[in-house]
Amino acid sequence: MVDQNINLYTPKTSSQMSQRSKLLIWIQAIRAPFFTASIIPLLLGLALAWYETNIFDPLLGSLVLIAGVAVHAGTNLLNDYFDQETDQMNNFYSPFNGGSRMIQNEVIPPHKILFAAIGSYFIAFVTVLGIIVLTRGIFLVFLLFIAIALGVFYTAIPVKLSYRGLGEFAVFVGFGPLGVISAYYIQTNILNLSTAIIVSIPIAFLIAMVLFLNEFQDFDADSQTGKKTMVVLIGKENAVKIYVLGIIFSYLALFISILISALPYQTMLMFLSFPLSIKAIQIIKENWNEINELLPANKLTIMIHLLSGLLLSLSLILANW
Repeated sequence: MVDQNINLYTPKTSSQMSQRSKLLIWIQAIRAPFFTASIIPLLLGLALAWYETNIFDPLLGSLVLIAGVAVHAGTNLLNDYFDQETDQMNNFYSPFNGGSRMIQNEVIPPHKILFAAIGSYFIAFVTVLGIIVLTRGIFLVFLLFIAIALGVFYTAIPVKLSYRGLGEFAVFVGFGPLGVISAYYIQTNILNLSTAIIVSIPIAFLIAMVLFLNEFQDFDADSQTGKKTMVVLIGKENAVKIYVLGIIFSYLALFISILISALPYQTMLMFLSFPLSIKAIQIIKENWNEINELLPANKLTIMIHLLSGLLLSLSLILANW
């Protein structure tokens, strides 16, 4: 009887482990840990809506997060699909750069990556349709179109924004103003462009610097394949100065917004992340031409963006109490 139970149990366990392995592979393929880039501006938009209108609908909030993450997943997958040549030549890949390596390591074939990207965008489209039914916010279709267009043409021909030094611009817009405006609009059915843009600028600068710093490790592969990222165009040494300015501008923009009363004084809470920024800048200045030694700065920049976005969102919620 014991042997029979073991025989019956073992195949089930093996199957469960196989399913878990597949799930983990796809989590790595869509680069789920980096979804904070899309979640933060959406949370900020929800917090802004609460601060200005006292409106928060949990269902709509959940749906906008699903749609945002789905667009982000599709963008990451398409990035892998269209960046196959560059990623193949990249000998300095890490968790922060060089793609998911699913295609290069022959774990997932390219056509499945492409189908998954299309499926992710389809999920976003269906979710947005559901939101429109609930809110009658038809303008959301236009916002979704911009989000998908930025995601697709980030690496897709014929535009290939990231190959023309415009990757940071796409990320700044998509994971900054566009995300905040979308979440705010879904909650309130109001297009408050001015305040949404103002509150999004600090995190937009920070997420652009996340991408910008990742390009340091990709420098050789990008140069060899003709991918003219901003770092390739201006060189690493000059790029260090741009990184420092980008970080400073994020906090300066917030300070000016508070000074002119565009944002409440509670948003000063974001400055708690500033010590991490100082540490990241020190690492970059000392190791800008080193691959491995620069990795802690990549991690720190992601943490700075995450912490700043959470603090900024929390401060808006607190300001309404």
